[in-house]
Amino acid sequence: MGRQSVHIALACACLSARAGTASAEPEPSPPPDETIIIDDRAPRGGVADLLGPDAEARDRRRALAASSFLTIVHVDERAGETRGLAEAVGAAVGADARSLGGLGSFSSLTVRGAAPGHTQVLVDGVALSRLGTTTVDLSRFELDGFEEIELYRGGVPVALGGAGVGGALNLVTRVGRGPGGERWHATAGVGSFGARSLRVRAGDGEAERDGGVAYVATAGYAGANGDFTYFDDGGTNLTLADDRIVTRENNGYDELDGALRLAGRRAALRWEAGARAFARQQGLPGPAFDQAMRVSLDSAAAIADGALTFDEPADVEGLVVRTAVNLAAEAQAFRDPDDEVGNAAQDRRYLTLAGGASAAAVLARGRHRGSAALELRGDYFRDREVGPNMPLRTYGTRTGVALAIADDIGALGGRVAIEPSVRVELLRTDPLADGSAGGMPVELPSRTEALASPRLGARVLVLPDLAIKASAGRYGRVPTALELFGDRGFILGSPDLRSERGWVGDAGLVWAPGRARRFVDRVYLEAAGFWARPRDPIVFVTTGGFVARPVNLPGARMRGVELVASARAARTLTLTSNYTLTDTRAESTQPSLDGKRLPGRPLHALYGRADVARRVLGRVAAVFADASFTSGSYLDDAGLALVPARWLYGAGVKLELGAGFTLSIEGKNLRDNRIELVPLDPAPRPDLARIPRAVSDVAGFPLPGRAVYLRLDWSH
Repeated sequence: MGRQSVHIALACACLSARAGTASAEPEPSPPPDETIIIDDRAPRGGVADLLGPDAEARDRRRALAASSFLTIVHVDERAGETRGLAEAVGAAVGADARSLGGLGSFSSLTVRGAAPGHTQVLVDGVALSRLGTTTVDLSRFELDGFEEIELYRGGVPVALGGAGVGGALNLVTRVGRGPGGERWHATAGVGSFGARSLRVRAGDGEAERDGGVAYVATAGYAGANGDFTYFDDGGTNLTLADDRIVTRENNGYDELDGALRLAGRRAALRWEAGARAFARQQGLPGPAFDQAMRVSLDSAAAIADGALTFDEPADVEGLVVRTAVNLAAEAQAFRDPDDEVGNAAQDRRYLTLAGGASAAAVLARGRHRGSAALELRGDYFRDREVGPNMPLRTYGTRTGVALAIADDIGALGGRVAIEPSVRVELLRTDPLADGSAGGMPVELPSRTEALASPRLGARVLVLPDLAIKASAGRYGRVPTALELFGDRGFILGSPDLRSERGWVGDAGLVWAPGRARRFVDRVYLEAAGFWARPRDPIVFVTTGGFVARPVNLPGARMRGVELVASARAARTLTLTSNYTLTDTRAESTQPSLDGKRLPGRPLHALYGRADVARRVLGRVAAVFADASFTSGSYLDDAGLALVPARWLYGAGVKLELGAGFTLSIEGKNLRDNRIELVPLDPAPRPDLARIPRAVSDVAGFPLPGRAVYLRLDWSH
């Protein structure tokens, strides 16, 4: 692919599914003394790259070119490690992963203090949020199934949802050979709490050569028993007599997944297509102090997409046109035969069907690189109770059309880039609730809503290695079917919920030198501040027992700071660290809630990692260690149920054995930290100034203690 076509294709990719490493954010015009584009140089990555000759940070060019703040998680840099996708992304600045505890458990992501549903999740550009729920379970995706993970914080390309308060997460699949040029890659792993995994990848071909075709196929299995021990206070945190150490029950899972993706080129036409499928059986253990022994959730899902890209059709210079289609299906079976969760025994079946199509055009003329895009989508959702106790069902459809227009204006020889954009979306939801198996259906009113997401971004390249960025925009989110109609279990619906809207903004700088400074290179520094003012934010409040209802708060205030620093010394030691301050406050008509921190949002988050790599007898050997700190947070709106702060430490070794084999050993939570003492203010009595609490996720589910994992990788 020529440099010009790469440049134009990057802008075109901001509307729909994409292939390879093309960025979804169009690039500004390059300054005279430096070309800031993503070119097709020799690939980087893997363990050997820790001591490679490249002196610049891996994502330097993209970070300096874009007006948005973008974190890229390179999967090959985590080769040999036992990390879920949510865990890997949660270690990034501004992001926080939450789960039900343990491998394979439901995992979601919050970005900059926003609720999990505010972060749009996409696979190769295909959005996964649907009518049923916007929160995507990241645990169903294996990290090794992708090439890189793009996390847009704050400012988001219009095609990925506009200026959403929670950003966007795009999972990108590599087509063709692996990062080291290998055609085959296989892994096998075992570890604590019955963890086991097996995965194989095959890929080859050249998609960018005229007449060429590239493919990749992956298949894998993963599972775990999840039977770790944890501290249980019996649900009475002020009574120490019933405190004990218990074993997590009903916390296992088994999962199969597979994917096939192809891409090719014929003259000025480039094409790509792919399919991905997933199936899982898992138990749902329930609250720590009242475990559910027979609750289960079985899931199966599939995604298929295809796209055609035309470079300069009709000989129009600088024009790129792209069309894409996608289909998705998901089925789930939730069983609670003993009424251990919610307020009645349940045997539920969920079904979601979705499809979409898009067309985009990008035209580069002088200082402008304008784009226009049209998207169509439709969702069908059904929630059915098949048990004898509550023969009920809820189903509905949602159709939508969106128009996105953007421009990338370069000035001062490309040192200044201004990126105005707007996305207008029209959505119609048609629900129908059936009150009983033989009763008359109850019609609910249709909802038609229009959302506008204007955004203005700017980037100034003050020096060749220093960029200042800023963006601001408006976002909107329509309630999901779960929020509107409930699940008749532990969530009650609110059909009169209003759509959430608000303003977001950020500003900061990036410094990324392109050359080594004595024995220090790969330097990358980033500092950003962000804010958000949602109106009518949707939150869940407890109405009695374990039953919750979604309501609109009058508003909320979110602000924070993000700091990132990394460097390599003597081509041996690589240090990376990031810090996030997230201050979220509720605005409420209830004095007891007004000004309180939003639940599940820690104020401080810190992560650091050190990698040491050398060649020993001609083989690459690497040792790494990391540490993470998360400050305390709350489970409730009133700030009474505290989740304690926690420190977690890990370390590992990776060693090339020869013949394509690499052995990895990793330890997590090495201090076996399972209990934290939480101060009480005010103390109820002099001898009870502190109480023990389980080390847990921000959602309150206990986390495993010390764990060890062994993995063997083979490449050919």
